[in-house]
Amino acid sequence: MFVRDKLENEIGHIEWRLYWVLAVVLLRAVGHVLDKVDGHNDPVVKRVAGELHKSWRTGEENAIFRDFIERERNSILKEYSSEITEGPVPIMAHLQRHDGFDVIRHFLIEENLYRPMESGAFAGEDGRTLLDEAIAWWALQLGEIDRRTRAAAP
Repeated sequence: MFVRDKLENEIGHIEWRLYWVLAVVLLRAVGHVLDKVDGHNDPVVKRVAGELHKSWRTGEENAIFRDFIERERNSILKEYSSEITEGPVPIMAHLQRHDGFDVIRHFLIEENLYRPMESGAFAGEDGRTLLDEAIAWWALQLGEIDRRTRAAAP
């Protein structure tokens, strides 16, 4: 949660980017640790996690894993790019006036108020909201692994 909190308040460009990379990498590391460490120590955990991992590749309920955690992590580590916006966000407001004239205004959202994803399945969503959803998704998955592991115990 420390890294997530830093993303909420950090306005330094370089620092924000570093915290973003760290948050995304840590999200994906959960699955790797589950397999390589927890699974190494407990074959039932390895089997159950492996079964669930196959299901994470499909289904709308797993989109946060497939289309955010994996996609953003792969973009960062394999291409050194990200789908998160890193600067002021331009917005356009279309205002209708009562006298029949429409007014279009362009604004920039400065600093750290809104950090939308630029493309992909979650385009337009604030990246920090996606981090929150990803953390909640992992909590559900880990709870399910615990439940299934206990059920499989002798």
